[in-house]
Amino acid sequence: MVTGNPYEAFSFSEFWDMLDATFLSFYFILFVFVLAFLYYVLPGKVRWLVLLAGSVLFYSTAGIHPLIIIVLTALITWLAALFIASDAKKERRKRRLILSSAVLVLLAALVFGKCYILLEWKFHYIIPLGISYYTFSAIGYLADVYWRKDTAEQNFLKLALFLLYFPKILQGPIARHRNLGRKLIQGHRFDYQEFCFGMQLALWGYFKKLVIADRLGIFTSSVFSGYQSLGGAVTVLGAALSAVQLYCDFSGCMDISAGVSQMFGIQLERNFAHPFFSRTASEFWRRWHITLGTWFKDYVYMPAVVSAPLIRLSGRIRKRFGKRAQSVVMTAIPLAAVWILTGLWHGTGLNYLVWGAYWGILIIFSAVFAPEIRKITAWLKINTNAPSWKYIQMARTFLLFSFARLITVPGDLAVTAQMLRTVFTSPQLWQLSDGTLYAQGLDWREFVFVTAMTGVLWFVSLQQETCSLREKIAGWNLIARCAFYACALMFVLIFGIYGPSYGAGAFAYMNY
Repeated sequence: MVTGNPYEAFSFSEFWDMLDATFLSFYFILFVFVLAFLYYVLPGKVRWLVLLAGSVLFYSTAGIHPLIIIVLTALITWLAALFIASDAKKERRKRRLILSSAVLVLLAALVFGKCYILLEWKFHYIIPLGISYYTFSAIGYLADVYWRKDTAEQNFLKLALFLLYFPKILQGPIARHRNLGRKLIQGHRFDYQEFCFGMQLALWGYFKKLVIADRLGIFTSSVFSGYQSLGGAVTVLGAALSAVQLYCDFSGCMDISAGVSQMFGIQLERNFAHPFFSRTASEFWRRWHITLGTWFKDYVYMPAVVSAPLIRLSGRIRKRFGKRAQSVVMTAIPLAAVWILTGLWHGTGLNYLVWGAYWGILIIFSAVFAPEIRKITAWLKINTNAPSWKYIQMARTFLLFSFARLITVPGDLAVTAQMLRTVFTSPQLWQLSDGTLYAQGLDWREFVFVTAMTGVLWFVSLQQETCSLREKIAGWNLIARCAFYACALMFVLIFGIYGPSYGAGAFAYMNY
């Protein structure tokens, strides 16, 4: 996330200005193909250096100061991991001190950046792009080295590549060094099918972002900024479409990231698994931003569960109140910690704490009262295996997520309360048909179009749940494949929201 003028402290060439640290540029696409050409024509043992040079070049377009900060982060992480790995097993206290000190330094930089925005400090500071992502990756790497789940990287430049790797630096995924670190330095050979698969996935990401997300963004921005004059019906529709917009924006970026990386023969960890097909809140968060959820599970939830203070507390609770109470404590406290931190990761305002509490309460409640929920379901004679019940649960999960958008998007809980009051006391259903709906940036033609494109997204996602469409397309003859790719590319170019008259919005999760 960048504040102020990112070029103020350093004079870049015109190429740097054109490239910019986003995926939404023709020059970025050109940059990827040039880098891929260099990657595959040079010897395998130096290909990781091509990725490092390209990543430094890409990240430097955000300014020299952010680049210095992330290099310092990599240096601290590298040195700390070497010290942790070099100490004998008997020096556990020293290793723990080094780990704690390094993690505190990394977290201090992250918290400072978030407080800089929240408190609106006046001095000039440029917050590094992707700071939350590379900070969590660095902390996870240090913890894994401490727990002996990973080995310390001896080469500083190789660790720097892991943190700076350009397809993931903007919005993740939050990579694990033990999964990605080795892949980056292997020097992959050119694989035609993998290269094509990567281009397909990236094009699908651009479709989500430019054709759907940015088009919906015009409508949702108008609804949330002009909520005073709108009734509850339009507000509810705005919240629902905001949920679709965020999904297409974030998952679109992940598809571009994974696709570009696959063009270099490198598989990134999956970050989305069609979350709107989820039947419960907990399942939703196992499918949405997967790497963030697994990071909190591995480095917050599990350490909390096995911590001595919680075990002692749960033991006392069991003696006094029984086994069920102990189970509640062992479930609720770690989950509460995870969701408070998840809220703070997304933002530092009170609304994000409420957002984290909202999801935490839902998930804790469903876990703690699971036996009672099953009994009520059986008492109501609900056939949980019926397809209709599955769709009802999916719709419920979508509504829960849409409601959560009303907590964070307005940016002020007072505004959230006012919008909710309007929803329940003044729905004004006629605004859906009297022209008010089509005065929010999208006319009826655009609404029909974006609805149809959302239907395409739903259909493709449904197919992807059971099969690989990319492999099916790969089975077509060459002429059919080329025609399909050409048509898909032209469709995005023609119907995407971009260009000088609009300027495609930055990806939503670049702000975290």
